Amino acid sequence: MRIRKFFAAIIAAVTFISALAFFGCKKSEPFDLDLDSMELTFEDNFDGDSLDESKWNYGFAVGEGKKSSPRKGGFWAQDGVFVENGNLILRTQWREKGENGAGWYSGTVMTCEEAGESLDEQLFSQRYGYFEIRCKTPFFYGGWCAFWLMPFDHFADEHNDQQSSKHLNTGIDGTEIDIFESAFSFQRNSNVVNHAVHYDGYMDYLKSVGKLNVKVPRLYEEYHTYGLEWTEEYYKFYIDGVMTWKITSDGYVKNGKKTKHNIVSQVKEYMILSFEVVSPEKEGSTKGWCGDPSDNDKNKVYDFAIDYVRVYA
Repeated sequence: MRIRKFFAAIIAAVTFISALAFFGCKKSEPFDLDLDSMELTFEDNFDGDSLDESKWNYGFAVGEGKKSSPRKGGFWAQDGVFVENGNLILRTQWREKGENGAGWYSGTVMTCEEAGESLDEQLFSQRYGYFEIRCKTPFFYGGWCAFWLMPFDHFADEHNDQQSSKHLNTGIDGTEIDIFESAFSFQRNSNVVNHAVHYDGYMDYLKSVGKLNVKVPRLYEEYHTYGLEWTEEYYKFYIDGVMTWKITSDGYVKNGKKTKHNIVSQVKEYMILSFEVVSPEKEGSTKGWCGDPSDNDKNKVYDFAIDYVRVYA
């Protein structure tokens, strides 16, 4: 009996330590949203046999007459997007004789007609609420799957006149909100994802803050949920119903220093589901921040499988 109690205590301790390791902190907050009391404003369970084009577009604009376009170190391709067995599949595969030449071709979708167009041309956009995806990500070197939000004008204010912008050092006119990115297959501990927020445009004034190395057990073998609660005062990020990161409108701590920037977006944003391949760090090299895509098996396909996407207000 004592031996059984001893092993039971060990199992309990291991379970507790594993939970701490998963959430990356000593305490974790459970999912505290009552979704039944909220309004469901967007839902796609991918139960059909093709992409619902009333909800999704096939990614960024491509050249006239073409169905693929350059994107970072690869290409985004329309035929990398399909619905199968109740899942949206965003597939990445090597094509020796692809439409744009040899390279990795990947599927992506977004809820806008074309990136950078007006709000009137969005298929779906929303300010504030709860955004959630259930999905399974592939083990892939030098690339990443992501669920993210973007302002419709891609920070047009900052691009036009950064220095005089009244929104400089804030994200209130729009932020890139990376609800999750799975980019760490190359690491020894690869079962991790990150959350991130980018603001002040993509030019000289770009600023970023993130939560790295959030552990997700059996990341590549099982489906997981990734959620964002977004209000005027904060962002809360969730994985499998547990809050993993919170950032508020009064600023954030980065590298031990407090930055008093309000980076909580106050404009409508649209959704993007993407599979991207890293850009070369330098000419003649394919290795980037998330590994080297040449380490993958070019005879295999790599699927980002999405079970559902739901949004609440």
